[in-house]
Amino acid sequence: MLIFLILYNELIMYGVNGKVLWVNLSDRTFKEEEIAEDVYRKYLTGYGLGVYILNREMSGKEDPLGPDNILGVMTGIFNSHGVPLGGRLEIVAKSPATGTWGDSNCGGKFGPELKNAGFDAVFFRGISSDPVYLKIVDGKYSLESAQEIWGKDAYETEDYLRKIEPKGQALVIGVPAEKKLLISSIMNDYGRAAGRSGLGAVMGSKRVKGVLVRGSRKAYPYDREMLTQTNKEIQILFNKNIELARPWQLFGTTSITEPGHLNGDTPIKNWAGVGLTDFGEDNAKKISGEEIAKDKIRSYGCAQCTLACGGHVKRNTKYGPLEGHRLEYEGTGSFGGLNLNSDLDAMSMAFELCNRAGLDIISAGAVIAFTNECSEKGILTEKDTGFRIGFGDPDAMIEMVKRLATGEGIWAVLGMGAEMASKKIGKGSEKFAMHVHGQDLPMHDPKLMPSLATTYLADPTPGRHTAGGIGFDEGGSLTLPFEYPDSGTKIDRYTIEGKGRIQSLSVYGMQVMNATGMCQFSTAVWPNAYPYVRLFKAIMGWDMTPDELMQVGKRIQVARHLFNYKAGVNVRGISPQGRMIGNPPLEDGPTGGITIDYDTLVKEYLEEIGIGRDGRPTDQVLENLGIEG
Repeated sequence: MLIFLILYNELIMYGVNGKVLWVNLSDRTFKEEEIAEDVYRKYLTGYGLGVYILNREMSGKEDPLGPDNILGVMTGIFNSHGVPLGGRLEIVAKSPATGTWGDSNCGGKFGPELKNAGFDAVFFRGISSDPVYLKIVDGKYSLESAQEIWGKDAYETEDYLRKIEPKGQALVIGVPAEKKLLISSIMNDYGRAAGRSGLGAVMGSKRVKGVLVRGSRKAYPYDREMLTQTNKEIQILFNKNIELARPWQLFGTTSITEPGHLNGDTPIKNWAGVGLTDFGEDNAKKISGEEIAKDKIRSYGCAQCTLACGGHVKRNTKYGPLEGHRLEYEGTGSFGGLNLNSDLDAMSMAFELCNRAGLDIISAGAVIAFTNECSEKGILTEKDTGFRIGFGDPDAMIEMVKRLATGEGIWAVLGMGAEMASKKIGKGSEKFAMHVHGQDLPMHDPKLMPSLATTYLADPTPGRHTAGGIGFDEGGSLTLPFEYPDSGTKIDRYTIEGKGRIQSLSVYGMQVMNATGMCQFSTAVWPNAYPYVRLFKAIMGWDMTPDELMQVGKRIQVARHLFNYKAGVNVRGISPQGRMIGNPPLEDGPTGGITIDYDTLVKEYLEEIGIGRDGRPTDQVLENLGIEG
């Protein structure tokens, strides 16, 4: 039985606040809801708690941009307890981009601050008649007018809110989200983005410009001494594995930019090209992690981060000076090889413009590549776009980012993502829209890592490289967040059959990370070794085994699939664009001649986790997991 504390005349659960805040924007009312212990035990926090709430409250038929969609901002169990790399947040809603379950994981410092302000999550329903922001300070809350900042970019909005609470944190949107463009992001900490699933558009549709939080009342752990000791041991192991951490500290995710553009990982020329021949070694070197690192002025880490894989940079570009967050790999791919650009000035400025506007860098680059190919094939003309565009034109790329940020004219159409834009444009443009079920594809190619096809096609959030799975382990061994008997299982890259079980284990582990606030990069420094079991005991007072953690992960994943079934989406009917899986295959390069048998990969995985032919989790798996169907 979970133990409680009496503090400030309130009943407070160990480790978490034990309550969430509901905000009805339509009638400006609030409700606090206490969450039962067994719900936390079954779903944890993060998007585990999110999928429990949304499945309970939503039929699945809601318009994603209508008043009945629920937008949730979720903290994690590890938030505010000093757990290294345990400071992330999740944002959840029905996705307007895919019509499925939508979530986006985000760094920065907002998550722990919201938890310290008194709530484990905030849920918005309805639509405000006027622009507002939500303010929460130590358990007290109000909706305030955002009329003065409606129309401002993300940086300007964060500046405004931080002046109100200088010690607080702000979660904000820019103009693209106000205009409900599906490639918009939700931003915090001047460049940390919740960019996927089109959730910026959901926040904009509700006319919520931001959430401002400040908190000073941390949740009490069950055993503070045990927690302190466990965190120390995590840091000791980090120091022992410092060589694993070093590339992240020096270059962040850009350490893989140069090799990725050459080994078949980074998609080239809208997924139709080959890095070695169409981009080339010299161009890859121009945008390498070493080159990007020259602009760094200091390291950056999100809340509770000891890895500090981020960096603040300063660069005088030919487009003007910039000072902000260092490029990430997804930005180097989307603004680099995908568009045949090796101009680091243009790449850096495009990244900065997206952060300032609140645009998803992956989708922005994907839309630009789609537009470039439509121009190359004569589907879009200079008259349509307003200026000359094309692959390998850095100046045109910068102008396209600026136009996407305004969301006017044809750029309002393109700002809905490549798939929806192609439906509007027609003329055969559909075959150049590289997406899965409406989600623009990330910068990792399944032709090099075949099980990424399983993740892109069969996860409840389609087209997402961070959704869990063994793609990045192929050619090596299974890496899980915590010690488990299957850890270290060797995985042959191009053996297709027999991967369903280890794919599912990797997915379950990812659900646990996302439901606690843990950064996914933790597995790079603490592979198969993070002490989740001890942390749950120290923070929550729970005795859990690795098998129980896997069961929780499975429950969350199956619940997300159930949400999609209720929304009318059969995961077994989702299919890829041909270029994604090598149909037709590339003629040369590291992945030349390869076509991925995604049918077998997806079929084995869905059978393993218990998804029926109609896309619904089977009655048996729902009963075994204690999920109401």
